[in-house]
Amino acid sequence: MTKIVSHRGANQFAPENTFAAADLALQQGADYIELDVRESADGVLYVFHDETLDRTTNGTGPIGHATSDEIDALDAGSWFSPAFKGAAVPRLDAYLQHLRGRAGVYVELKYCDPAKVVALVRSLGMVGDTFYFSFSEDMRRDLQLIAPEFRKMMTLNIAKSPSLVGAVHHAAIIEMTVEQMRRPGLLEACRKAGLEVMIYYGGDDMAIHREIAKAGVDYINLDRPDLFEAARCERQEAAA
Repeated sequence: MTKIVSHRGANQFAPENTFAAADLALQQGADYIELDVRESADGVLYVFHDETLDRTTNGTGPIGHATSDEIDALDAGSWFSPAFKGAAVPRLDAYLQHLRGRAGVYVELKYCDPAKVVALVRSLGMVGDTFYFSFSEDMRRDLQLIAPEFRKMMTLNIAKSPSLVGAVHHAAIIEMTVEQMRRPGLLEACRKAGLEVMIYYGGDDMAIHREIAKAGVDYINLDRPDLFEAARCERQEAAA
């Protein structure tokens, strides 16, 4: 059965990358929570997507220029809705502890020291519950050097071919779009390469959710866990 990876939590219903978004995603059927990691000026790891604080908090400027005391005091909820006023920018250690034993975690390294992430994940005993990606080639390389046992994901757009995902990028999971999934023979080539397949789909078209569920891929990385959970349940009921 395809596992649901909720992109920044249930980000259509709660402010992205917050405890509320994670909890709601789990209520909606998510198996994994996707999160982004950035580092403060004084070296604290946070769950935060953007380079700057402006869009999703009442702060301004790069998060990497702010201290942890400054980030901890920010409101990361009011931009989304007054109902979430006072929501914190989560520290990564607290966020992972919140999810431990409840969900898997897909960790995207935005800008941080990978060694700190590795040490934290190992200390929490969550190596087997997580997988990793970064658009930064330097961070991907560093992560592989210090944590070869960590599961990695690679996009088809970067790897170009399923045969290169493991051999060159040391990844066991390949992510592709719906359009790429439809290419004749591509899913079969991924299977022959020994890869797990994750589809990225950020939309709310139920027909596409059903199409992905029918394809039988391993993961879907999405913004609407509630919709794919419905499609997944439909298939289970039909097969019963």
